Amino acid sequence: MTAVIGQMKTRMNFHVRMKAFIFVCSCICVTFTGASETERRLHQKLFKNYNMKVRPARYWEEKVMVRVGMTLSQLVSLNEKNEEMTTNVFMNLAWTDYRLAWNPDEYDDITVLRIPPNKVWRPDIYLINNNDGQFDVALYVNVLVYSDGTVNWLPPAIYRSSCFIEVSYFPFDWQNCSMVFRSYTYDASEVDLQYFLDEDGNEIHEIVIDENAFTENGEWAICHKPSRKNIKEDLYEDITFYLIIERKPLFYIINIIVPCILTMVLAIFVFYLPPGAGEKMTLSISVLIALTVFMLLLADKVPETSLGIPIIVNYVMFTMILVTFSVILSVVVLNLHHRTSSTHIMPHWVRKVFIHFLPKYIGMMRPNPEEPLLEEESSEEKPIPSYNSRQPGGEYFFRKLNPDLVLPWRGRCESTVQLQRLPDSDSFCLILPPNLKSAIAAVTYMAEQLKRQDTDDTMTGDWQFIALVVDRLFLWLFVIITTLGTLAMFLDASLNYTPDNPFP
Repeated sequence: MTAVIGQMKTRMNFHVRMKAFIFVCSCICVTFTGASETERRLHQKLFKNYNMKVRPARYWEEKVMVRVGMTLSQLVSLNEKNEEMTTNVFMNLAWTDYRLAWNPDEYDDITVLRIPPNKVWRPDIYLINNNDGQFDVALYVNVLVYSDGTVNWLPPAIYRSSCFIEVSYFPFDWQNCSMVFRSYTYDASEVDLQYFLDEDGNEIHEIVIDENAFTENGEWAICHKPSRKNIKEDLYEDITFYLIIERKPLFYIINIIVPCILTMVLAIFVFYLPPGAGEKMTLSISVLIALTVFMLLLADKVPETSLGIPIIVNYVMFTMILVTFSVILSVVVLNLHHRTSSTHIMPHWVRKVFIHFLPKYIGMMRPNPEEPLLEEESSEEKPIPSYNSRQPGGEYFFRKLNPDLVLPWRGRCESTVQLQRLPDSDSFCLILPPNLKSAIAAVTYMAEQLKRQDTDDTMTGDWQFIALVVDRLFLWLFVIITTLGTLAMFLDASLNYTPDNPFP
């Protein structure tokens, strides 16, 4: 009996709990059903006889004020070649539609509704300077409709806008890119464009950057981001957002400018190679080919315009011109180095300038001083006096000679060598035999040939020294010209700074 009573109590408790659970769920469902029903009634009331194609103005002359703002999420890129800027933004649009106002007290204190954008009137405000034909936003998010009739729409968009690129100071440049927003069909008498408001009700005259969602660009730094309202011909007005950005030149310094400077140094050291080395021309032409490759790389980066020449292109062209001159001058130096006395006659001014004058001013000193060349006597030799009405051949004349010193053996034996004294003179004539005269003539010829060879070697050495002097002269000239040209170009680029005031 006791067990039966316990089972009955357990069943009664279970039924009580189930009824309580069903009651709570019914209350929750009634509550949500009531809220949803209220919102449905509000929707039905708002969009009854609502025409989304009609401008929300109470009378024809009334202007609909549309506030336009922009929140920047990322500056994606700036394509200099196509003169196109890509940005990732959120548009901030706000206007008032009196037909969408209601009293919150009548609808369970509902103050805001989220409505699909294709059900309400929207101002046809698009990016005018679009560059890819995609004028619309990326995603049609719901609009926020408040009880006072205010409509807020914050759609995300990825815009590709045209941007005029000033290439004169590339890669030390800054650019002023703009995005122009205007209504396509409404003029200033129908839609009044104004700046967006912040939380305090103040107008925002610049692009807002979302610090939590903003992604920094690796090539460009944003310096100024103002906005301005422009009115044209008192009929069309637009809101223009400006991005004044400055390039970060580290990539170009490491990958283009530093290799160009090192290549220029190689071109300078062409003149430090000895003129006799055959690698002078090889090095010069290799440097010229390397600069040509840099020019091709830059041609793919900068825009194809004739309005300006980038400073880095000017520098590479300056380097190429100097390297071209180094090739030409290396040919001149090699020509001077291989000259000889049998092919060229050295002018007197060349000897004076390049051997006696220039070396001491360019830090050169010849190891062996130049030996003065023996000048040929222009006057003819004095005629040999004759003896007994004949010209003696193979005789050697001595003035004031002591016969005992020349022929100490004269009195001992008979010799074919005769020493005769010229009449009326203190000179003596030594008459030699034919075989001895032939030996002396051969020795004299060999001496003359050796002397001529020494003269030719001296002349060849002079030409080679002149080639060294010209090489050293070109070396210093190229060092000075390269240093001054590099400093002038990059100091000029350093003066191209971003203005402090975006609207001077």
